[in-house]
Amino acid sequence: MTSEPDLKIIFQEWNELNIKTQESLGQFDFSKIKEIRKKQKEIEDSIFEILKSNAPDNIKALLPDDCGEMEVGFESEEKTFYFVMFDPECSDDEEEALIAITINTNKDVKMIKDFEME
Repeated sequence: MTSEPDLKIIFQEWNELNIKTQESLGQFDFSKIKEIRKKQKEIEDSIFEILKSNAPDNIKALLPDDCGEMEVGFESEEKTFYFVMFDPECSDDEEEALIAITINTNKDVKMIKDFEME
């Protein structure tokens, strides 16, 4: 039986890479940013797989196959990772709304409707 990786460690690795990205942006080192983002993307994919395996059915039904073009973020105080997407339940005549699917270090998965990016 394979156990899932520790999300505390994965979140920390992603956050450390995010700090390195910000430093590289300040230095205009775009080749380094590309390398760092590749590593971050691999971590994001791993977190997304853990999220999908722990999500309740109502959230699983909304999730795409992969995190692809979803916006991601990490809230370090709450140790919560965010996957933000357009709400697939919005009708065509409604203004597009965002939802965030979150996972924390305890693998609790939640949905935030009408999510607003700060």
